Amino acid sequence: MQSRVVFYYSFLLICFTTVSCRPTKTKLSEAELKWVKVYKAGDTLIFKSTRNEFDTSLIEKSEVYYPEFMPIEVHNKYLPQSGIVIYKNLKYRDNGEELVRITKRLPNRQTRLFIDYLNSGITVLDLMKGEVEKYKHGKVYEFDTYHLKAKPNEPKKIFWHEDYGIIKYITHDDVIWELVNHSIIQ
Repeated sequence: MQSRVVFYYSFLLICFTTVSCRPTKTKLSEAELKWVKVYKAGDTLIFKSTRNEFDTSLIEKSEVYYPEFMPIEVHNKYLPQSGIVIYKNLKYRDNGEELVRITKRLPNRQTRLFIDYLNSGITVLDLMKGEVEKYKHGKVYEFDTYHLKAKPNEPKKIFWHEDYGIIKYITHDDVIWELVNHSIIQ
């Protein structure tokens, strides 16, 4: 009899915990989603350098999603919405790598943005605070990605257009690469 009572209480506790622990889903705004929606799977980015060389990147994936809910361990009250863009560079990156990741952890703050291209990137800890605006000139963001241990071919500056994504980058050896063909522009 006592084991039945313990079983029923345990069962009720599990049911209550499961129902009451359903998280509230966060939602990325249209302004936040623009960082991911600028690219679609299949887009091709062709850059031409000041040395008359070409470099091509292919967008393999662009999606917005919610992760699987993991109560207590990972997610508490809110289930974060995320967006991701995966690219492959034909010259330097054979495997798909993240170009953009954006995650909305809390409803009214903590929207994190990560941009990483050819091993150089930026991190914005909270888009809601407007800290990314200091990099903006018109519709173009100029991100300083310089780092001391960079290889010469890695970008030290990345130029991101609101409508087209990366339109130009300058490597640590001062070679300028400009977007000459993009499937969205055509």
